[in-house]
Amino acid sequence: MAGDIFLDVSYSVGKSFSFSEKYVGLFIVGFAAIVDEIAMSVMAAVENQGAVSFGTIQGSNAITLLAFFILIPLYYKSGISKFRLDAYVVTATAIILLILSFYFIKVPYYIGFITLAVFLFYIVKKSKSPGSKNVIVAEESYPSYFGILAIIVIVLASYNMIDAALIISEVLKITAFLSSFFLLGFFGSLPEIIMLSISLKDQRKNVSIGLITGSTLYKETILFSIIAFIGTLTFQDSFFSLILMMIFSVVLIIYTFIFS
Repeated sequence: MAGDIFLDVSYSVGKSFSFSEKYVGLFIVGFAAIVDEIAMSVMAAVENQGAVSFGTIQGSNAITLLAFFILIPLYYKSGISKFRLDAYVVTATAIILLILSFYFIKVPYYIGFITLAVFLFYIVKKSKSPGSKNVIVAEESYPSYFGILAIIVIVLASYNMIDAALIISEVLKITAFLSSFFLLGFFGSLPEIIMLSISLKDQRKNVSIGLITGSTLYKETILFSIIAFIGTLTFQDSFFSLILMMIFSVVLIIYTFIFS
């Protein structure tokens, strides 16, 4: 329900800024959908659990993209080509992280400037692009502050699931990265998958695609940078996830051609 309310508020906010569906997905829904992961990853980094931070990011991205690859062909056969630049940037970031993993286990803080530069490049490119002239159609169904309340509910729900995930990881005796990749990554991806499903049901194709490309890129760039600046980020045990993300990002590019 919180995801449904937030999407309705996002449509209204986007309309007030004369945003198209694409930019509502990229800049509003895409960022808000990862608020829970920002909280989880930053808190873990502050507590010197850098592997948990990175595992949460990688797991969430992998699961969300997998859901995207499965759901999109069921709803749409065209129109994804306009997100090709986004897919290229996601792929470039995945390659950069993979290369860095060959040189570092514990990530130096200054590496955060590399992914920050990618993020800034992306934002500048998107802000200069003409975008769509079709302003999103929305009705005022909820007051704007309901969007903030919806985000709070999503974050609190994630915290409750984190406790359960940590208990399960102790029982299974798996590494910190693996537990966060599969458990926290799954829980962290739920808001994105829920909002993706709702936007698809509402026939908001550009919102759903923008949500996935935007949230994936934000996690790989600006969130990665924040955790790197904290100084506890590590690539330990993460090689398989870096390969997986590179494969998924290439598949994302292929989708922009198949469903162009």
